[in-house]
Amino acid sequence: MQIAEARLAVDQILNEECQRPTIGYEDIANEWVNRYEEMTRDEITAWSKITSVPRKNLWALRKLRPRPVTETPQIYRLSGINYDLLMSVYRQVNEGERPQLIDHMLMRVEHGGTYSCRRPEDYQFPSFNNRVCELPLIAEFCIRTRNVETFFAATAKPAHPANALAMMVIQLEETIATSWDLFSKAQLGEIPKWLAPLREMADRQTYSALGTTGNMVKNPHYRPGREREANQIVDSVDGITKECEQARFWYLKGALQRTINFEIESDKTKVVSFLDTLGFDPVLTAAMAKAEELYRASSDAFELKSCLGHIRSFYEQLNIDAGQAIAKGLGVTVVDQWDPTLTFLKNKSFLSPQQDKFARGLYALLSDEGVHPLIAEREFARLLRNMVIEYGLMFLTMLEKKGVNLKA
Repeated sequence: MQIAEARLAVDQILNEECQRPTIGYEDIANEWVNRYEEMTRDEITAWSKITSVPRKNLWALRKLRPRPVTETPQIYRLSGINYDLLMSVYRQVNEGERPQLIDHMLMRVEHGGTYSCRRPEDYQFPSFNNRVCELPLIAEFCIRTRNVETFFAATAKPAHPANALAMMVIQLEETIATSWDLFSKAQLGEIPKWLAPLREMADRQTYSALGTTGNMVKNPHYRPGREREANQIVDSVDGITKECEQARFWYLKGALQRTINFEIESDKTKVVSFLDTLGFDPVLTAAMAKAEELYRASSDAFELKSCLGHIRSFYEQLNIDAGQAIAKGLGVTVVDQWDPTLTFLKNKSFLSPQQDKFARGLYALLSDEGVHPLIAEREFARLLRNMVIEYGLMFLTMLEKKGVNLKA
């Protein structure tokens, strides 16, 4: 898709979101009940944390400030048709032109939102002054496409408080409270600093003068009529600061207790999403799901061995299917086997020499029938599972950037 066409499409989607918003988070923890026997060890750990104490629903949590930050972000899911449409447009734009598309979207943030519309009766959150807008969708989209710093840089540019900006920071409170693992620990430490200019701008519109009786100093920046939006922005940014502190603690606790690896679990979700959007055979997703089913806390040595078998099949077929699609696009052929495929991917610069060596070494480990005598069986399975997930994310991201799509 050409960049000019993509801009028009993005504007249509964002204008639609402004009038009839679609994005929202939902609590999906109860869906786990039906597959408890299939849960991985990490999911069982998360489930135990969730069910050990009563938890409030999202409606109740939204009334609190600062918002409590969940220790188990995998229980919340963002959905929205307009988010999906934006992602579809983004993936059809050449990689080198994607920053232009992001900049085009962020002009709306810099101008404080293009406009806001009256809230539809069937939509509740986020809204402010009974209005809705497109900035919450832009915030979620930029964060989830790894344009975090670019997005927060745009929040420093609005000249005055607006309903749309108030809704945007309300959404950011929701994002960090439910999905803080979208950010790195370092980014969580920077977010309050990145939002400081927005808070300062808003704070100047919350008072006309400061001081004691008889010694009041007028605020030269104050313009009446924007106090409500300004106060909301200040309160939300202060709440976000507290949320970031708690989220950083969850990172620390997870590292010290060696419980759930949130980054691995998040990357696994991204791999599954890539498999679908890039048109891979659903059997690959099924193989990964079967491996996860066998990777349970109660799994014995035989089940873990089967787990590694499914992981190996997934890893091998991922590369072979990609190689076949790339060869077809180039008008050439390649033998649909492991070694010829890796050689082809390296020769066509889809894998660097170092990546080729790593990929072959990982395949050799997966193909080894024995288990290292100094490593426990579960540790061996966990190591290879995590390595395949991370390789898969790297490989699929590279394919997307190069415009490889098996659906084509």
